[in-house]
Amino acid sequence: SGIVKSRRHPGIYWVHNDSGNAPAIFAVRRDGTLVREYAVAAPNIDWEDIATDDQGRLYLGEIGNNGGRLPLRAIHRIDEPDPKVASKTPLPVTLTSYYRFSSKKDDPGRFDAESLFIDGGRAVLVAKTFDGRDAELFSLPLDPPAPLLKPAIPEALGRLEGFTEPATGADLSADGRRLAVCTYRSARVYERTGRGPWVRVAAVPFKAEGIEAICWDGNDLLLAGEGRGMFRIPEAAWRTKGAPAHDDPAGAR
Repeated sequence: SGIVKSRRHPGIYWVHNDSGNAPAIFAVRRDGTLVREYAVAAPNIDWEDIATDDQGRLYLGEIGNNGGRLPLRAIHRIDEPDPKVASKTPLPVTLTSYYRFSSKKDDPGRFDAESLFIDGGRAVLVAKTFDGRDAELFSLPLDPPAPLLKPAIPEALGRLEGFTEPATGADLSADGRRLAVCTYRSARVYERTGRGPWVRVAAVPFKAEGIEAICWDGNDLLLAGEGRGMFRIPEAAWRTKGAPAHDDPAGAR
């Protein structure tokens, strides 16, 4: 349900399953072959994405919320293990940041999410919607994290112009300049200058089934499906499918 490329261990990608599966992460190679499995000391109610930072840490998005039934969701941080070394005990969670939804008129209602990336000292979610609106971004605190007794309310950051399908995965490039977001049948690439707005530069349809995860692999895109398939979109392909930038990037910020 999620994939991210390791920034510490060449050739390693971290993946995981979602609800109904054991709380575990898997180190795999580019072709999907398993290197090692690690149990994680956190329940998997509905893990939907995984992200990383430059400090050797992984973030598990306990962010799934089908039908908006759950009032409280969370993001767990763990130290990235060395895939050459097995662990006899579950990987400990070093940080959990909780968030809740508010009934106030100006605050977001409950939303589902399957897409997570780390942007500086905050986590960013892409809401999964089905009503044809542009996908909305929400930020959550990580430093310091929001505790269970005082969970954060997601802060709206704007929308991704032209992304009107249900978002199933996202990944931010290591330099923070490019954002890739996927849905079941297509991927989109956005770029920004500094902390400016996200501007769509590519939209790439594909025929693979059940795609729920995307990550950057250099300048290529790597997709993962529910059937354990791994698919690649080379840089040349997504640049060929590039869409012209609009004058107004739909208010994303």
